[in-house]
Amino acid sequence: MAASGFWIGVESMTVEALTMAASHPRPVFCGRLSGDRSLQAADVETDAQAEWHDIALDSAVGQGYLLDLMRQRGPVDHVVLALDLLPSQIDFNNALTTSLDSVLAETRQVIEGLIVVTRGAEAVMASGVGAGMTVLYPDKVELMTPLTQGLRAFVQEFVAAEAERWAALGLSLALRSGSLVD
Repeated sequence: MAASGFWIGVESMTVEALTMAASHPRPVFCGRLSGDRSLQAADVETDAQAEWHDIALDSAVGQGYLLDLMRQRGPVDHVVLALDLLPSQIDFNNALTTSLDSVLAETRQVIEGLIVVTRGAEAVMASGVGAGMTVLYPDKVELMTPLTQGLRAFVQEFVAAEAERWAALGLSLALRSGSLVD
């Protein structure tokens, strides 16, 4: 059986990235799909092996669902997690007037998503076979608030520290910045 590949946070990925991911033998696409089913439309051609799952990483139910899905679809050879550090609800112009609850919810979603997915991926990957995970984050520094700059620094430091530990386990963990959304 071919190993599964997971693309998590697909709502933040470019169609080009998803189309490339669809060439994987067993791609599993996860994200907040309920609001926008266009990701599953003709732009992303997938074969019968592709799966789409509506998952909210900022809820305990969504996290549990994802971890169980990863366990069921094992072995997993690669995981790609797209983190949206530039949330649509908190833009640069209203960052200081946004409610504290909104700011904390957005921050929690990034941090919890990163930790849950890295721990879950580590648990379902076999060492020494080239398995690994890539964390994607946006590089639009000019649009970042102090909060998003701090989140970016946290993500960078977390991945750097974890990458060393993963390497000792025979796994790879990488960080890549770039444009996530078309």
